[in-house]
This record gives sequence, structure tokens and C-alpha cells, in this order.
Amino acid sequence: MLSRLQDFLSRHRRKFIVTGVLVGGTIYAARYAQRRFVEYQEKQAREFFERTRRMHHFESTEKTCNQVILGMGEEMCQAVLKECSTDELLEQLRQNPKNKLELWEDMKIVSFTRLATFVYASSMLVIALRVQLNLLGGYIYRDIMTEQKQISDELKQQYLSLIRHFITESGIRDLARYIRTQVIAVVKSMPLSQQLSLNDMEQLFWSLQMSINADPRRDPNSRMSKYLLPSQNPNHSPLLQQMFNETLDLLESEDAIGVCSHNISRGFVLACDAIAESMGETLQHLSPAELKKQQENQQPLKFNQASGSSTPNMTSPTPENNNLLNINTVQMALAKLIPIISGITSRGFDSAARPQNLPTQLLTFFVVAEKTKTLGANVYETFSSA
Repeated sequence: MLSRLQDFLSRHRRKFIVTGVLVGGTIYAARYAQRRFVEYQEKQAREFFERTRRMHHFESTEKTCNQVILGMGEEMCQAVLKECSTDELLEQLRQNPKNKLELWEDMKIVSFTRLATFVYASSMLVIALRVQLNLLGGYIYRDIMTEQKQISDELKQQYLSLIRHFITESGIRDLARYIRTQVIAVVKSMPLSQQLSLNDMEQLFWSLQMSINADPRRDPNSRMSKYLLPSQNPNHSPLLQQMFNETLDLLESEDAIGVCSHNISRGFVLACDAIAESMGETLQHLSPAELKKQQENQQPLKFNQASGSSTPNMTSPTPENNNLLNINTVQMALAKLIPIISGITSRGFDSAARPQNLPTQLLTFFVVAEKTKTLGANVYETFSSA
């Protein structure tokens, strides 16, 4: 029996070897595939949890960013109002002085300067804080993942305090004074009696925007960092200097310049909307006789009052007027538009006010603008995964 078994094994040895190799290889391959599959599942789970964790951290950063923007936006508005104040001019005009025409010319310059400064300053502040908070958030997330402590509370405070240069030091002052020179170049020659429609106002704002952006050394659109941040890092921390340099690069990048340009254009559109709304309120006070004359002549309605003159004698408001008159055909003398332009920018940020004034509308719009949020998300993604 034993010899037969040995003979059988001898005759079929190769088959047994091949079968053993195949079975062993299959078992090994199955175990290897199972192990790789488990590793793949674990990798996918880790990536999912990391994405989820990063998303939650980014959302938290965004909420903090919005709060900081609105908080500092209020300070920024007060700084603009202080730099472009009309209080003294209004007080002098109330006294009916002999140089009334000269004072109205000054009011014209200050009113346009303040409106344009609000548009530019709001866009610049929102972009700067989006960049800063998301860059800082990226660094903090890397600290969390690597269990390091590079970003201390003191470093956070020093980094975020860099933007104080814009609000409390020379940033807004330099911006407003530069914009004033361009406002003078664009509107100085316009007489107070010149009739302007909404379309004329849009063209005027476009010309003003092009004039402000024309100087490559002082253009607040492509040279944001010149106004937003100090010329050099006042501290000597190597990491803070690195973050300072990275912030400068981001603010001068094509993405940031493109977002700022888009925001500024949209900001002047919001300004035109606010002016149109104020003009519409004036239309509500047309007398029936003036309304009938307007409809018969089918001519643009003109408010020809000279600067400083009293309001024309009108009857009670007629609610139907806004439905019968096209606001786009209305023309007003520049002297009548100056109080409107000054009025929509005479108050600072106030989120509780209804309706919202222009500074509040600008900041709120720029905070939720999709292009601005995308810029912040790209910055966070870059620095959280570096």
C-alpha cells in the first residue's frame, strides 16, 4: 500500500506542485486584494473625514471673516465720513453767504469724492480681509493637521492688525485725497445748471472710474496694497514676514485685481440705483398740471432750479406719478443732484436701518458677492493644503 502511494505521488508530483502553487497563489492574491481593498477603504474614509473637517473649518473661517468685515466696515465708514465731511459746508450754506456758488462747487467735489471713496474703500476692505482671514485660516488648519503650534495668538493679532493701516493711519486718507484729484479733473468743469439723466450719471461714474484707474502708481484697483497695508512689516518675526509677503502677492494678483474691478463697477451701479430711487421720490411730488404737461410734450422732465433755491410750489403727492413717468427720461440740474448724492452717503454702516443707505448696501453686497467668496475659498484651499 505504501509503495503504491509513493508511486502515485511520484507519477503525479508535478500536478500536485502546480495545483499547490495555484491554490496558494489564489489564496495569497485573495488576501492581498482584501488587504488592498481595506487600505483603499481606510484611505477613502480618511480623505472624507479630512475633507469634512476642512470644510467645517473653512465654514467657520467664513463666518468669522464676515463678522470681522462688518465690524471693521463700520469703522471704515466713519473714517471716510470724517475725511470727506460736508458738515462745515452745509453750515455755511445755511447762513446764506455771498460765496454761495463757490460753496456749492465745493459741495459738488466733496459729494462725488465721498461716494467714489465709499465704493473703492468698501471693495478693497472686503477683499483684503477675505485674503487675510483665509490665508490665516489655512495656516491654522495646517497646524491642526500636523499638531504644531506655529500660529500663536500673538502672531494672529499682529497679522490682522496690519489692516489697521488702512482705517486708522494713512490708507483711507491717501485714497480719498487721490480720488478727490480725479473727481476735480472730471466734474470741475460741469456747471451746476447742467441737466443730467440717469444715463448721464452712469457715463459720469464710468469716466470717473477710468480716471481713477488710469495712474499705474496710485490706482487703488491694481495697487490695493499701497493703501491697505504698511509699506513694510513693522515686526521682525520670520513667519509674520512670510505671511506679510504672501498677502502682498495675493492682493496684487490678477484674481484679486479682477474681483476688485468687478466689485467697483457693481458698486457704481448700486450708487445709480440709489440716485434713481431718490429721484423717484421727487417725482411723487409733481403736481397734476406738471404731470399733464409732461405727458403731452413727451419730453424729458427737467428740474431747472438753481443751486440753493427753494423747492418749487407743488401740490400734494400723487402716487400714480411713478407709474406714468419713466425715471430714465427724467433730467435734473446738477445742483439738484448734489444733495441727493451727498444724502445717500451721509451716514455710516447701519445694518438695522431700513431702507439701507448706500455704504451699508455696498459692504453687504461685497461680502456676499460670489467672486469675492470664490477668491477667499481659493486662498484657503492653497494655504490649507500647502
